[in-house]
Amino acid sequence: MGDTDPLRHGTGSSAAQSRPPDKMSGRSDLATRLGLWLMGIIAVVLVIAALRATAWISSTLALAFFIALALWPVDIFIRHRTPRWMQWLGHAAALALMLIVFALFLGGIVLAAGQIAANLPKYEGVTLAWGEKLSAWIDLSSVMGNDESTLASRLMDPAVSFASAIVQSTSHLAGILSLIFFLVLLMLVEAPLLSRKLQSVTGRWDGERYRSTLSTIAARVRWYLAVRTMLGLITGLLYLLWSWLWGLDFIFVWGLLALLLNYIPTVGSLIAGLLPVAFAFLQLNIWTAALYGLGLLVIEQVMGNYVDPKLQGQQLALSPLAILVALIFWSWVWGWAGALVAVPMTLVVMIVTAKIPVLQPVALFLSNCKDGDELRAVTSA
Repeated sequence: MGDTDPLRHGTGSSAAQSRPPDKMSGRSDLATRLGLWLMGIIAVVLVIAALRATAWISSTLALAFFIALALWPVDIFIRHRTPRWMQWLGHAAALALMLIVFALFLGGIVLAAGQIAANLPKYEGVTLAWGEKLSAWIDLSSVMGNDESTLASRLMDPAVSFASAIVQSTSHLAGILSLIFFLVLLMLVEAPLLSRKLQSVTGRWDGERYRSTLSTIAARVRWYLAVRTMLGLITGLLYLLWSWLWGLDFIFVWGLLALLLNYIPTVGSLIAGLLPVAFAFLQLNIWTAALYGLGLLVIEQVMGNYVDPKLQGQQLALSPLAILVALIFWSWVWGWAGALVAVPMTLVVMIVTAKIPVLQPVALFLSNCKDGDELRAVTSA
């Protein structure tokens, strides 16, 4: 017969109500979460070690990826306006633009380095005179020994040797650019198939989400590169004109440095300004050089603190501290290539982590947003 003992039912109900929480289950969940975080940290460390160990190829792939993102609008603009059998013209136009930029870059580097290697040694006497002035103010014997004349050679020789090495290593640089060229070509060819591959691998819903994330990354990186290029061109032209007005030598070198170092945040503009000012003290008198340096400071302040923020707006949305830390980190991992891609890489990390709920705190600390709602707004497509 059925079990109708009220005492038995009452005892069971009371036991169920009075049962203490399962502490072991809570501890198990905590241990699981800690284990997952520990595994994640180990994975990140291993990835960083792999990137550093394969710096030559991994940094080249990163540069090719960002160049392909920048050229993609040119490709797609032409392909959407040509018949199917002529859509290869989109790839050809994008690659032709890249070749033009590469040629201008290599030509500018060789021309600037050649000018330095050929003309800088004539300023050795001026450098010696400045060494004598400095020795009158401070004791240089601990650095130079008893002969201050070595100051000139210690300052001039590395610069001339570096410039000569750049001229001689042009073929090596051209080889790297050739590899980037073919990588970009393959990326442009594969790009139209990427959306369908994502949808096939991840399903329709996840595929759309991943494609949206990639679109957001592409748009933000593309805008960043466009703004940096435009600001670099304007800053380089202003440097060139300002140096020409004061009769400074190597005006093309200073303009080119301002353009190239513009892609390296914070430190780049500092180096681009200090080098011509230091040279101005060798060629010009002290007050003229000071006025020249003041003009460069005004240019940097206007371009860096007014024009740049106005153009970038919320497209960048990265914390200045995060940018500086990223510059140090990626320079350590990939060298000069890491310095060039530090901001785009950090932008990619911020957008990707913002799309993963458990990693959103990482994205928030990388951004200049004050809360999660603002972060979701600035990282949306």
